[in-house]
Amino acid sequence: MTQVRTTIAVVDDHNIFRSMVVSALTGNLPSKILSFDDPVRVLGTLKSGEGADIILSDINMPQMNGMELLKRIKKEYPGKVCIMMSAEPGYEDFAKQSGADAFLAKPFKLADLLTVVEKFIGRLENRPPAFAAQPI
Repeated sequence: MTQVRTTIAVVDDHNIFRSMVVSALTGNLPSKILSFDDPVRVLGTLKSGEGADIILSDINMPQMNGMELLKRIKKEYPGKVCIMMSAEPGYEDFAKQSGADAFLAKPFKLADLLTVVEKFIGRLENRPPAFAAQPI
């Protein structure tokens, strides 16, 4: 059995989409997966020390949008990896200029999700990615 060393937080206010992403990651990666419908809860988890190594967040959410979450994480926890997601591909440049480590345009293929996440797991754990597909 593979040892779990990386924790991934999935943040999206759309329950069905978030559940699909969580299931895909849980079924394909040896990581602990946390699920959040509210960015404020993610910040609370990070503050408590439980946190995540990788945060996979939607951009358009009520209460606090993903860009605000990204800015706060990068300011308070600069070592955290933030992968932003949006159905609006026009956010990609803004997200990356704001500190996002990667961007996924919704809808995306499972292979693309796994490739991006595994790339950062590999960097964090200092090992090559298992889902070597196209460059991102």
